[in-house]
Amino acid sequence: MDRLSKYLISGFWPIFIMIFLILFLVTSIIIIISIANITANIHITFGELFKMYMLSLPKVLFITLSISFFISAVSLFAKHSETQELIALFSSGVKPYTLLKPFLFLSLLLTIVNLLILFISIPYAKVAFKNFKNQKQQAAKFNFQTSQISQRFGNWNIFTSSKKGKTYENIILYNNKENQLILAKYAELKNKNGYLNFELKKGNVYAFDKSTIINFGKMQINQKIPKSSYSIFRFSEYFKKFKELFAFYLPFALLPLSLIFFIPPISFFHPRIYKNRSLIYAIALIVIYLVLTKITSSLAVNSLICLLFFIVGYVVFKRKTPF
Repeated sequence: MDRLSKYLISGFWPIFIMIFLILFLVTSIIIIISIANITANIHITFGELFKMYMLSLPKVLFITLSISFFISAVSLFAKHSETQELIALFSSGVKPYTLLKPFLFLSLLLTIVNLLILFISIPYAKVAFKNFKNQKQQAAKFNFQTSQISQRFGNWNIFTSSKKGKTYENIILYNNKENQLILAKYAELKNKNGYLNFELKKGNVYAFDKSTIINFGKMQINQKIPKSSYSIFRFSEYFKKFKELFAFYLPFALLPLSLIFFIPPISFFHPRIYKNRSLIYAIALIVIYLVLTKITSSLAVNSLICLLFFIVGYVVFKRKTPF
């Protein structure tokens, strides 16, 4: 890397980190609020809230990295335009492409990272988030209240007289379909390997149809928690399941590369002739780009729109880059 590229990159990182942290904080707050809304009727601990946030983190990083990169690069060159450093560089024979070259490499690298996050991390995080939410919803559904009737655990109607910590006391369960009654002195609700496990202790089972009574020291009733799982190695099934998700997030993944050639036309200007409106133009361009790619949910169409922005940006760069 030549001295000019090192100089530009060294000036880029502080701007990038500042913008990234601001966007990351704002996006994180939005994610936490959305998690709070999802879990409004579910009791979760701080640790479980943190777990759900971490499962949303690939999406947060994915979006903020792409937008931060573009705005930071524009801000960097706008700063050098205002200080007339770019005029000095162009006067000494430096070409616009030479200035853009290190950022073209960074945009390509970031796009590759984004695609890995999109096609691997985000789907798996989405499935894990959904499974965890289902688990908590099922657990909340079976958070039995004492001295209340019409509570259910699977096919069983349940009544309990008291609860101490996680242990229920004096449990009555009745299965109308099988005409069975269970009386137990103690019971505990646990989560075991994708099942809600209701462990009963010291009780009797009354099977009225068979006129049978069974005494037990310990008995378990299981309720399966709905769970999704997909493997990237079954690619056709995997791609079909997450096709809409890929179509929605692909423009974010390709944003650094799709808009790379718009950076010079937006941020290269003569400070004595033009005012610095680079940030306004950058934000407007991002909005236009994202709006156009959100009109359709087609992965192919969104890919073509991203390619079109890349081509248009290159044409504008070649024809209208100042100096």
